[in-house]
Amino acid sequence: MAAAAAAAAAAAASSPSSGSGGCLGLWREENDGLAGRWRRAAQGPRLETQTAPQCQRAFSKLLQKIQGLPAVLPALPLELTVLCNSLLFDLALSSDSSEKLLARIDYGLSRVLEARGVPGQGLSSEDRWRKVLQQGTPEELQGPLHHLAALQCLLWLAANCLDAVEGLCRQLCGAKDPGRPLRGSCEKELFSLLQGWRLPAGRRESDPLMVQSARDLKDVLWTSAAFLQGFRELGAGNHAAALASLQAAAAGLCRKRVLAQVFTLMGCCNLKMGKPQTAAQCLKQALQVDSSFLPALHQAALLYHHLGLAEAELEALALLYQLRAFFGQPSPSEVKYLLAQRCLQAGRATEAAEHYLDLLALWQEGPLHQGFLQGELASPRVPEVFLEAASALEQVARHQEAIAVCEEVVGRTSRLIPKRLQVDLGSSAQEDSRGALGASLAQQERESLRCILWRAAAYLLQGCARARLGEAKEAIGLFSRCLQDLLRIQFVNTGGRGTEEDLALFAPSGAEALPQTRQLALTARGVEFLQLGREKEALMDFQHSLHFGPESPAAHWYLLHTLWKLGRRPEARAHWREFRRSPGLVEAERPSPQYLRLCTKWMAFPHTESLAKNLEAGLEP
Repeated sequence: MAAAAAAAAAAAASSPSSGSGGCLGLWREENDGLAGRWRRAAQGPRLETQTAPQCQRAFSKLLQKIQGLPAVLPALPLELTVLCNSLLFDLALSSDSSEKLLARIDYGLSRVLEARGVPGQGLSSEDRWRKVLQQGTPEELQGPLHHLAALQCLLWLAANCLDAVEGLCRQLCGAKDPGRPLRGSCEKELFSLLQGWRLPAGRRESDPLMVQSARDLKDVLWTSAAFLQGFRELGAGNHAAALASLQAAAAGLCRKRVLAQVFTLMGCCNLKMGKPQTAAQCLKQALQVDSSFLPALHQAALLYHHLGLAEAELEALALLYQLRAFFGQPSPSEVKYLLAQRCLQAGRATEAAEHYLDLLALWQEGPLHQGFLQGELASPRVPEVFLEAASALEQVARHQEAIAVCEEVVGRTSRLIPKRLQVDLGSSAQEDSRGALGASLAQQERESLRCILWRAAAYLLQGCARARLGEAKEAIGLFSRCLQDLLRIQFVNTGGRGTEEDLALFAPSGAEALPQTRQLALTARGVEFLQLGREKEALMDFQHSLHFGPESPAAHWYLLHTLWKLGRRPEARAHWREFRRSPGLVEAERPSPQYLRLCTKWMAFPHTESLAKNLEAGLEP
């Protein structure tokens, strides 16, 4: 029955009743007409946007007609050609998933085996290709099969199936052992096989017309393999090897966007290899190829930051933000945040404040992503951004706005703060052994700890704003609230230690800010006590401040000033002797969040020279 059906199909395809060589002749004319139309359109000055979708639909319908009949040998060259042309448009327009495209290739190969009378049910893609090529390839099938093999390799390469790609390339090169496993240098082996892959001679007059030549496809395959290898080497930290592969990819055939990606990755490699100038040239090439390629702009901003070129970095970030918004890219707020932060770090507080306010306005238009900024740029938690915004506003004396922004942090965190929080410093090390429930409880502890620290920092910044407005009593109340929040936290260690000195070793991320926040709040409250003439209370705060932050120069200076003011000059001179032995304290700065660093700057003692002169005058030579 199968033989009779195939004979009937062959007769129908070659029947002269149509007047032009039967269905096969009509299908051949339709294929060549569509392929010719696309080639002429692609070479023209302007390519109509509807040309590709129209050709895609037409090739798909033509393929359905051909495959609606049983597979026969005379129709195979045209069928495989139409299949390749249809797949090319599907790939270009991303109309189907890779799995569906691979399934269509498998079906095409099964029809080749069917036409030859070879069973192919239940075979894998690799085995199906092996059977097709082992049967011997008639001359009229060589071109379409090599074309289809190139498409198969591209899809496999996109799925990172390097074993399958190398195996098929071995068969196409006529290797005796196409199924052997890859050696350690599999990518070099693949490049060698691609170089040894000999395509059939040029198109014959009797061959159906292809949309794209097999040679072009092979060049795209070479470029794709080099790109993938470069990307893998870059991820593995092999920067020199990655650069070599990416340079090979840049020399190959690829679209503008892909070439821009290649140059961008080359810039990353050169930067990691300590060649910033070469990296800049690569990124410049990427933007020359595709001026709207946003990752190249992002990498350029990172490069300028690495080189300390603040102006160039800010220009790149501003352009990146404008382009992301223009092209409708997701989360332009991430770039706006980076722009604000860099301005703040560069001392351009006025611009930083405006960028932060723009960012907060953006968030009013949409969700806050459940407390996180998301995307390719590393960003902090949302409350930290609010605190940075408040510090920028306070730096340019926009005190009331800074207070209002901090009030947002207070409002958002208050319902998440417990009355007491006991944090086990050993919980991180033991988390794996505590199971899912224990890990969940530890995560809740960490989140509660962060909320307490954020609210305490908000009170600290509000207190600084009130102090700079001359409202000493209100400032003291806010600094006291900050300290009361920090008293909610109790550190314990099931291993036997539980002091704040263990924070650097055991505490969860962010908790290292606790001693500094407490020390800053005590120092700031002591300064306000001095403004109100309450020197004894101020002295106690400065002493406690030095207990939590003995390396703070401001606390030392204020302590000396208060002792001197209270007439306790022998004590002041004794402390001065100790202080002089540690000159490094004068310039010491601990790693801390940006908003705490600004608080530290504001609390610097203003009269160091005159106080030092008074203290030195009473010392014996």
